[in-house]
Amino acid sequence: MTKMDMIWIAVASMLHPETSTSKTVSRGQIEAQVAKLFGPSITPITPVMIERHLVSSEDRQADKANPQRGGSRNRYLFKTVDGNAASRDGRFRLYKQVDAKHDGEDKSGPAHPDPVAIDGAYRYIIGWYKDRYVASV
Repeated sequence: MTKMDMIWIAVASMLHPETSTSKTVSRGQIEAQVAKLFGPSITPITPVMIERHLVSSEDRQADKANPQRGGSRNRYLFKTVDGNAASRDGRFRLYKQVDAKHDGEDKSGPAHPDPVAIDGAYRYIIGWYKDRYVASV
């Protein structure tokens, strides 16, 4: 499982079973939940991964010399102050379909981990995300 997937699972586990756009979590809560779920021995999650790489409204930070490399296209997280509008200073929730209008440049990747790539104990939460969360407003 990648660190990106661990971050998504951590956020999803704190939001589940609610689907409201108003329920959000802080970066500190995400980091603590990753450590709680996956142990403190994993390589630390970098703030830029949470704040930029996985946030849908942030442009993909590609390698300028080779634009095919670098930066995540994933749209795992949405950062917001009011639950609806994108914000640089907000808290985090999972990406929803209504957030597409805020997608940053080249943010065209998946909004959740591949179920096959994650521990079976967490696959139920991807089902909840796809069936209930992503389309809710």
